[in-house]
Amino acid sequence: MNYRNDIDGLRAVAILGVVLYHAGLKKMSGGYAGVDVFFVISGFLIGGRIFLDLEKDRFSFKDFYFRRVRRILPALVAMVLVTMIVGWVTLIPHDYRYLGGGAVTALLSLSNIWFLNRIDYFNPDATLDPLIHTWSLGIEEQFYAIIPLLLFLLWRVSKKAVLPALLLITLASFATALATAQEYRLEAFYLLHTRAWELLIGVLVAWSVRNRPLASPWHTPTYIAGLILIVFGLWSVPPNVPWPGVWTLPAVCGAAMVLFAPQAASPVTAILANPLMRFVGLISYSLYLWHQPIFGILKKAYLWPQTIAGLLLVCAALIVTATLSWRFIEQPFRTGAGWNRPQKATFWAAVAGIWIIAIGGGITEGYPKRMPTEVSETLAVRESYSPTYRRCLLVRNKVAAYDFNDACTFGDLSQEPTVALLGDSHAGRIAQPLGDALKKHGKAMVELTLSSCLPVAGLINDGQSRATQCPAFNARVLEYLSEKPEITQVILYANWVSYAFETFGPNMFGIDPSSTTIPSFPVNGPKPASSEGREAAFISALATQLKTISQHSNVLLVVSTGNLQVDLPRYIANRQWWNTQTTRNFTYPRSIERVRGDALRAIFESAIREAGPLKYEVSLFDLNNLFCTEDACDLVRDGTLLHSDTNHLSLPATKILAAPMARALSVD
Repeated sequence: MNYRNDIDGLRAVAILGVVLYHAGLKKMSGGYAGVDVFFVISGFLIGGRIFLDLEKDRFSFKDFYFRRVRRILPALVAMVLVTMIVGWVTLIPHDYRYLGGGAVTALLSLSNIWFLNRIDYFNPDATLDPLIHTWSLGIEEQFYAIIPLLLFLLWRVSKKAVLPALLLITLASFATALATAQEYRLEAFYLLHTRAWELLIGVLVAWSVRNRPLASPWHTPTYIAGLILIVFGLWSVPPNVPWPGVWTLPAVCGAAMVLFAPQAASPVTAILANPLMRFVGLISYSLYLWHQPIFGILKKAYLWPQTIAGLLLVCAALIVTATLSWRFIEQPFRTGAGWNRPQKATFWAAVAGIWIIAIGGGITEGYPKRMPTEVSETLAVRESYSPTYRRCLLVRNKVAAYDFNDACTFGDLSQEPTVALLGDSHAGRIAQPLGDALKKHGKAMVELTLSSCLPVAGLINDGQSRATQCPAFNARVLEYLSEKPEITQVILYANWVSYAFETFGPNMFGIDPSSTTIPSFPVNGPKPASSEGREAAFISALATQLKTISQHSNVLLVVSTGNLQVDLPRYIANRQWWNTQTTRNFTYPRSIERVRGDALRAIFESAIREAGPLKYEVSLFDLNNLFCTEDACDLVRDGTLLHSDTNHLSLPATKILAAPMARALSVD
């Protein structure tokens, strides 16, 4: 295949989309589609090279895979090793152990499988993972393991079979993606069988341009239309859409059109073939490798800059790092100059070092002895919850068959429960401490909680695959309550901010990190088209829930807005580790809480009004009154951390609220 300058420019467009998306550029809503553009380019170049070698009867599996190894592994190994070295002095044990798993699977071309079983790519926490981006390398390398053999066999059987076979496989892969991306969101995103169509489109383009005239009156408009589609795909993807899917097509088809329509030097090709874009394209692989470790570690250590000058400094450091990686690692190894005996020894020593560090991290739980005792004690708060918490938070795969009469009960177990606690994991955290407080009043409580499920029938979390059982769970809870007239008090407690709003709002530093919530929408009927419509639907569903429960019970609606969006134990531990923070007392401004707190209280009050006259009482219990003054909210009080992560209360904090909540239930 003839070298095309504009393909380097196309790579530049793809990598800029990915980097800007991970840097937090709000308007680059589909920047991650840059990876899909890379898939098409890879399929085009790999397919074109294989077809050329097959035509000249010189194809060699050994040569093919050796070229892939030289192209991918040296820079990848260098990035992973440096990330583990830097992580040694920046990452807490839990994160470092996790990093080791990602490092090993990256070397084995199995990163996509690793992350499939651990985190949703669109989860805000994924942006903190230094190696999350290696999932796409796993996809490509698995594709490279299959496509040479497939094309070789098709070519040997019949050249006429190549095109229909590729078309059939491409359509099957795309159809599978469409059919599964909604219900099996993670599998569709991370696995090869739902991604292969993107690479195969590149292969199909490579097949179609063989031996055809370079000039055509349709090339220029096709080329321009392709560029427009790519830009649209990078900038205009709505939130929470199934991916890959229909919204993936603009970027994929746009890339295919640009590759299909080669241009002679012209103002059109100047867009992609200018020297600056070509340079960015040349270092695009190293940019891709290094951007996420730099971004992820800075974010995880809460060192991410909040000024334009700081962001520019990070970007400059990234460009320098990528350029050095391209010049001194990629190029020598790719051309063969990097495979002399000393360099081979260095390469394999680096690989061995990664494995040794990773295995040691697994055995020691992340090398905790790296950290002072004080830091380890702070990090222990991350596991700060009652002994019954995990056992009593209903297991998802038991929803349909679960007997609610076997649900956990707390308090005075000699009595029938008269209090029911409904909610998600936030409610689960307070169950035992609240039960202990209720025991002093001779009362018992039953816990009916399911992680990530807001306690409102008729609503479901947008785009969260594990929430699919929430409607069935909530329906069964209401049925259970209707059969238990002895239950006269019902508590509704959840991470309301995550369900009621489309963004979290400012974090505890007053900075809006643009984290994505999992806003709820009606189970039945179309999604509301606007934020106002979605809020109205939320209020209506909550009003219905209150009206239903208040037919037989009083309702205590808990106002909780302490969604810090900062992992408090990790933040405090890092500052202790670096001697920049003490833990006696630490607060954040009450004005930050009120951004979401006032709006949430207004939603609750609207729902109570909409519910109309009620048989029993609905009252609000505001947790912020326990942890906040008029001016500030406590995060660390007298040396005690009140949060165990970004949003859950720690065990000491749940004990603080237990007695006042018990009194609010009119049981004293």
